[in-house]
This record gives sequence, C-alpha cells and structure tokens, in this order.
Amino acid sequence: MSKASAYSHPQWLARMRKVLIIGKIPLPIGGVTIHVSRLIEQLKQRKFEQFTLCDLGREKPYDIIVKILKYKTIHLHISNPFYQLLFAAFCKLTGKKLLITYHGNWGRYWLAGNCAVNMSAFLSFTPIVQNEESFRRARRWNRHVRQISTYIRGSPSIPLSKGTYLRLARFTENYQTIFSTNAWNLKFDRNECEIYGILAIIRSMQDGSGLALIVSDPSGHYARFAQDNLEKIPDNVCFISEPHDFRNVLEFSDAFIRNTTTDGVSLSIYEAMESNVVILASDSVHRPAFCKVFQDISRIDWLDELAAGREKLDLHARKALLPDVVAELTAVYRQCLGG
Repeated sequence: MSKASAYSHPQWLARMRKVLIIGKIPLPIGGVTIHVSRLIEQLKQRKFEQFTLCDLGREKPYDIIVKILKYKTIHLHISNPFYQLLFAAFCKLTGKKLLITYHGNWGRYWLAGNCAVNMSAFLSFTPIVQNEESFRRARRWNRHVRQISTYIRGSPSIPLSKGTYLRLARFTENYQTIFSTNAWNLKFDRNECEIYGILAIIRSMQDGSGLALIVSDPSGHYARFAQDNLEKIPDNVCFISEPHDFRNVLEFSDAFIRNTTTDGVSLSIYEAMESNVVILASDSVHRPAFCKVFQDISRIDWLDELAAGREKLDLHARKALLPDVVAELTAVYRQCLGG
C-alpha cells in the first residue's frame, strides 16, 4: 500500500462513519434554517460527533458535490422540490443513503412540484415527514418513511436590540390586547395566495378597538408588500422588519396568530405554547390540541377567540408530550451508519 493510500484510508473510514447534514443556518431566519441550527447545536451538546455540516449558504456548488461524494450518509434540509429530486437522483446513482426532511405539508405544490416530491421520496433511503397525513401519502412512495417533528427547543433567545425593544414597549402600552404573527419571508402558495395570510389578519383587526398586531418580518419584504397593497398600514399594526428572535415578540403578546394556507410543524406554535401565549391557527392542516382553530378569518371576533384559545391552552398544554426529536434523528443516523 502506498503512503498516500495508507494516509487517506483512516480519513475515508472516518467520513463513512459520519452523517453529512446539508442545509442553511441563519441568516436568513426561517423554519428550516432554525431547525438546522438547533439540530447542530443539540448534536454538539449531546456529544454526538458523527456528523459534518455542509452550509448551503456558504459552500460553493463544487465543494458541495465533493462533500457528498466523500460521505455515505446524507441528511438533506431544503424546501425546493426540484432540488430535492436532483439530490435524490445524484445520491441514488452514487450509492448514498439519503435522508430528506420534508419541512412542509405533503402535496402543497402544483403537479410538477408534487411529482418531484414523490420521486425524491421514492429515490431516498428514508423520507422524514411532519404529520400523519403526510406520512400516509409518503408511504405510498417509500415504506421506510419516518414521521419526526422538526420542533427542537432552542437555547435562550438573543435579546432584541435596544431600539426595537423600546419601540415595542411604547407601541404596546397604548393597547389593551396584543396579538402577534410572523412570516420569515413573503411567500405564495400554488393558488397565488399568501402562505402566511398577513394582510388578511391586518384587515380583520384594523377596526378592533383596543387591539394591536405585531408582525415579525425579519426579511422586511412583508412591510413593503403591505404598503403596496393596503391604502395605509393601520396605526394598530407594528412591523419588526429586521432579523430577530421571535420568542422576544411573544413576551409582548397575548396571542399568536398562525393564518397559513399550508404548514408543516410550526416552530412558532410550540414556542408560543412554551411561553404560555394563546395560539389561534387556521384549519389548513391538523393543529395540536392546545390551539384554537378557526376557518374564516373574516368572521372572527378576536376577543372571543382569545378567550376560547386560553381555555384550550390551559386544558391541553400541560398534557402535550413533545418528542425528543434529536434522539429520534440520532437513532436514524446510527441505523444508517451501522451501529
């Protein structure tokens, strides 16, 4: 054996005993990036050293391909269905064990996107989905599918900037009841409707006496969208259009509104529950028992919903059993790695 091969063999063996986790870590701020960053953080805290991160926000395409070729087990975190299919086909051709976490609800795209999701699941080693409905549909394409939540508790939140904190404090002192909502970016579903339904919330609340709404808008795109599509942004609406930890906004809130047209596992719903903040959520997907679910936002009486939501939260939040997502994922990793 040559010196080069003798030297490289231990490195190659070490890589074969690790999982390559592919995804982005903040910034930008979004459900997928937060999940990946918290997963990495928890793996380190638990002394699970059998992984390497490939940050799509920082790595060049050539370096990504080289890394994939070096590792046997890949865990992919991206939302674009066509990129998922591309990764799945490449891993299948190169003999890799690919895990894909599908962060959204199954079947949320048009025909081409849904076909790409189905095919990537078929080609992957283990698809990972978020809810029972997605599990049933994904199982038709791959019997190894696993249902594992994306909610991982985070470390203590990073405080708001002094200016933002003071602005929120001054804003909220003028109103009796504070609602909050969030959108990591301006996104539309296959019907060209806002996925996060922010404008509908604003319209339904603009005449509410004593009610106010904080919109967590870290990309800044939603504030501009609202300015372009409303005659004016009501005085009882405050946009926070800079990167920040939404858990700080919950500290000012009586209730959190999740008005989505589709969803996976909403991290913010669980963060609100842990902060003892009422959750009011659309019925677009199955919601946890501690959420007060609504159907038609245009007919909502927000104070009635708040009272009903408080009853729901008090009744069910204590009984909510949150799975140990990191333990479930490391069990899958060890199975793939053969130990």
